Amino acid sequence: MSAPTPGPDPTPPVAEHAAAQQPDWQRLDRRTITATTVLTGGALAAAAVPVAMGMLLNGLAIGWVLLWCLGGLVLGTAATAVTETVRLALTGYRVDRHRIERRFRFLASTTTTIATDRVRSVELSADLVQRRMGITTVKLSSGETDGSRLTLGALDLQVARDLRRRLLADRAATDSTEIARVDPGWVRYAPAGLMTPVFGLIAVGVVFQVAGWFEAVPAMLAWLWDRVHDVPVPVLVVAALVAVLLVGSVVSALIFVESWWGMRLDHHRDDSLEMRRGLLVGRHTTLDGSRVRGVTLHEPPGYRALGAARLDVVAIGVGIGNDEDGKTKPSPALIPAAPRAVPVGVAGSVLGVGFPGPDTLRAHPRSARRRRAVRALSVTAALTAVALVPALVWAWLWWVPVAVAAVSGAVAGWVAFDNSRGLGHAVTDRVVVLRKGSVFRRTDVLTRDGILGWNIRRTPFQRRAGLVTLVATSAGGGGAYRLPDLGHDRAEQLWGTAGNVWRHLAVDER
Repeated sequence: MSAPTPGPDPTPPVAEHAAAQQPDWQRLDRRTITATTVLTGGALAAAAVPVAMGMLLNGLAIGWVLLWCLGGLVLGTAATAVTETVRLALTGYRVDRHRIERRFRFLASTTTTIATDRVRSVELSADLVQRRMGITTVKLSSGETDGSRLTLGALDLQVARDLRRRLLADRAATDSTEIARVDPGWVRYAPAGLMTPVFGLIAVGVVFQVAGWFEAVPAMLAWLWDRVHDVPVPVLVVAALVAVLLVGSVVSALIFVESWWGMRLDHHRDDSLEMRRGLLVGRHTTLDGSRVRGVTLHEPPGYRALGAARLDVVAIGVGIGNDEDGKTKPSPALIPAAPRAVPVGVAGSVLGVGFPGPDTLRAHPRSARRRRAVRALSVTAALTAVALVPALVWAWLWWVPVAVAAVSGAVAGWVAFDNSRGLGHAVTDRVVVLRKGSVFRRTDVLTRDGILGWNIRRTPFQRRAGLVTLVATSAGGGGAYRLPDLGHDRAEQLWGTAGNVWRHLAVDER
């Protein structure tokens, strides 16, 4: 009798080998529990101080103040510690040759995966407590258009650096050249930004909000009125504006220092960019050069008056807002407000071509300037008409429409003139340059191979004036870059940068 033939092995050799090569799930660093708890406790303690002062001012007994404030501090800190402990117990990650995965297992299991060869941006960020404890948060971004992200918070600093080198392969160790380093003197440009008055108003609003919690607004206003009721109203208005601008300037300078402390920008030989910056929250970001589609130079009026500019990068998955997973995209900022020669030089290094100067841009036709003049007159007329209403009711207010007409006319006229002067474009062998705006003056320099197409828009008024608005479509940044009121005789040169598919849209002037 012959021996029975053995059946097939239930585990194929290839599958058995793959299972043996599959790495085990790893845990995040347990020090993140302490770091997050300490940070939360500090924030709660800082918030408890004004709350305790308000309670005491309202006559609440010291025992109740301690109960509410210290009790809330203890409960909040303990809840944070428990939450972080549970999160770490339920979260794991693993990295193999093909992908990196993060898994969260509770009632259901959620796994987030990014292919290792698709990782184009690695950001290491650590707040003040994390840096002291030697841990960091790792944020990975893929090369997809939506900039899908995966966050590991937190890992040991050396483990995170090893992971970064592993994911970026040669890009993490290639030769690099420093192309920019922050100068402490640049902080003087921060108050010239458009957000300075906004920061001042927010600070005033916060003061009134806190005072409102303790029902102290009437007393605060009465105290102010006792000291300024004899001061003329115009002087009060000017003093209030100056105070708001001073507070906003201080806030802008503090934000600049925190965000750009120790900033250093390196350009690698493979065109990737590496940036380190941050005071309280340190950030170390590496951006793959293959994702870069151009740069944007921002020059609002305050910057132009001081000869400064700010530079952003146009890249896939980088920009303001959130991606489709709800996670914040990496910041596009490359250079903060600095002397204009600095961001212009960095832009040339990033693009590999010289940054086009203002004298190389082609101006737009006179009809574009006329449109802006008509808009300025329309805005002035509308505001003056509104200001006439109180003057018709109370004759002694005759000066209101006169003042409104003078101020609005001057402002609208300057904006129209400056906007017209800012319009310009240029096309070279490698880039397309689009410049527009006055208050929000910006120059978009897009690489031609990164332009996916052009959208052409024409209103009835533009058709009569022989103008068009072109919108460049790109996978990087916001995705759309607008150039208004271009003569259609020059539009073909621009839409031709996207290929011959647009040739049939050319207008025959004959």
